[in-house]
Amino acid sequence: MEVVCACCGRIFIRSPRNKNQTYCSNPECQRKRKTLWQKNKMASDASYRLNHKTSQQEWIRNNSGYWKNYRKKNPDKAKRNRELQMIRNRRKRSPSLIAKMDASETRRLQAFGKFYLVPVIAKMDALIVSMFSDNQGSAMIAKKDSISSAASLS
Repeated sequence: MEVVCACCGRIFIRSPRNKNQTYCSNPECQRKRKTLWQKNKMASDASYRLNHKTSQQEWIRNNSGYWKNYRKKNPDKAKRNRELQMIRNRRKRSPSLIAKMDASETRRLQAFGKFYLVPVIAKMDALIVSMFSDNQGSAMIAKKDSISSAASLS
């Protein structure tokens, strides 16, 4: 019976021994099938996950200097990896979170007060908005909290 491969989309003839075959015999398609199987198995089977973890730990114990030797033998690949890792780290982090202590400027905020925003038409909860300004009066900061409509506004 002819079916379409789930990976590459080519038509192939199913093996008579495997009635549920959905991937052709192309090595790339078989690699994809195995990868998906392992991903599903890791997500669903705790004992398989544990066995995988202990196998990795044992391999690391037996080959403790592997990555150090690899980086020594392949300095160009190690350099490229460091550069790419720096780029990934920059993308991951927000620039506002990474700053030297002396580079950040403390802002003194002046409170204007609390304001209650109560909807007139719709039946919604009221909002408490606290308004602040910095020393120059240029930046307005508002912090909002919700209160239930049953609560009193006193």
